[in-house]
Amino acid sequence: MQLLQARRIAVDICYLLQPYCSKINIAGSIRRQKAEVKDIEIVCLPIVTEMTDLFGAVIKTQRSELFFNECKKLGTSVKGNPGGKYMQISLPSGVNLDLFMPEAADYFRQYAIRTGSADYSYKVIAAAWKRKGWCGSDLGLRKMIDCLEIKTPDGKSKWKCVNSAGEIPPVWESEEVFFSWLGVDYLPPKYRNF
Repeated sequence: MQLLQARRIAVDICYLLQPYCSKINIAGSIRRQKAEVKDIEIVCLPIVTEMTDLFGAVIKTQRSELFFNECKKLGTSVKGNPGGKYMQISLPSGVNLDLFMPEAADYFRQYAIRTGSADYSYKVIAAAWKRKGWCGSDLGLRKMIDCLEIKTPDGKSKWKCVNSAGEIPPVWESEEVFFSWLGVDYLPPKYRNF
């Protein structure tokens, strides 16, 4: 799909979901301004409501049913669901939407890696956090010493956090702050291609 058409679709989706999100951004090849776009990637932070007990302690958080309904209207669900961290939706235009819904503290890390390219994210971003002793685990970025490395059949590493009480990374207030924490020069998205 041409960049201009993909961008229009992505912007329309952002306008539909924005009332139910505290943050929403277009990522992927659209953000990198690639002439041809294979799929649409959006990172968002859905608004949650907190349910408390009689003493004011939070017992449950929940995303808006309106957010769920808007996601369902976008197209056919292929993977995941609006209550999770990831959802893939086949849009009526024939292109897939990859909707990433990270935890608030992990938003700008996810925004950076979901902007890509895949090689840039792996060779620059992930390599930088590994040099600092961190890994991308099932609970987000965690110290390697708090995780167990599992090799997949294709030789890649997956990390499972085995010490949930271990050190957690800071909350990054922007993508630039995240890059600074990594010790990597911020590179505008259109140059993040390998």
